[in-house]
Amino acid sequence: MVWQEYSKRLREVLGLEGSPIAVSYSMVPSSEGKPGKYLVCQALLDARGGAIINLSKESCACPGGVWHLGLGPRPSGEGDKLLKKFLVEGEKLFCSIATFHRAMSLTTSPPLGLAEYVVLSPLEKAEIAPDLVVFLCNPEQACRLVTLATYPDGIPPKTEIVGSTCHMVIAYPLVSGELNISLLDYTSRKYQSFKPEELFVTIPYHKLPGLVGSIDVCSAGMA
Repeated sequence: MVWQEYSKRLREVLGLEGSPIAVSYSMVPSSEGKPGKYLVCQALLDARGGAIINLSKESCACPGGVWHLGLGPRPSGEGDKLLKKFLVEGEKLFCSIATFHRAMSLTTSPPLGLAEYVVLSPLEKAEIAPDLVVFLCNPEQACRLVTLATYPDGIPPKTEIVGSTCHMVIAYPLVSGELNISLLDYTSRKYQSFKPEELFVTIPYHKLPGLVGSIDVCSAGMA
């Protein structure tokens, strides 16, 4: 499978710590999936380290993650009240519920109803061609990825860098087809112990052949 070679090449060229992460929306789980319940940001770290994770409405441990990935609707009623209270008074990510509403209304909606599972795995272990490939990397590696991705056509990506980690890393690039960069939301960065210099770059899989093909001819690769 060609994405196995892509994974090997990208790890070598960029000096990545761990694997690129394949993300596939699927109606069936991976047969090799690790059991348990996972936060989305935790699942990304585990997949980078070699695990295969099947996220579903039942196995995603974060209600916000279920919604942002499109595995279930936004909480309503008492659940919606608790969500707003948690974001404003608990995580303190928004100064008011109006600010939260504004942020949600101005960002791309989740892919609700698309699939039953979001399968995360190291790219070299992906059973089917992924929808997205996610890189946890440092700023220099991110710069090289963006340069390699835009080398063939020069079209700058339209990014969304505000919102939850799962929205920025998975939902937005899936729905839009755009490369995206995520600095993570601060609570997932803090509680999952991401390194200060780490960020995410997500490449829709249809852009990956052009990116890999740029390696030998672009200065951000090996030229």
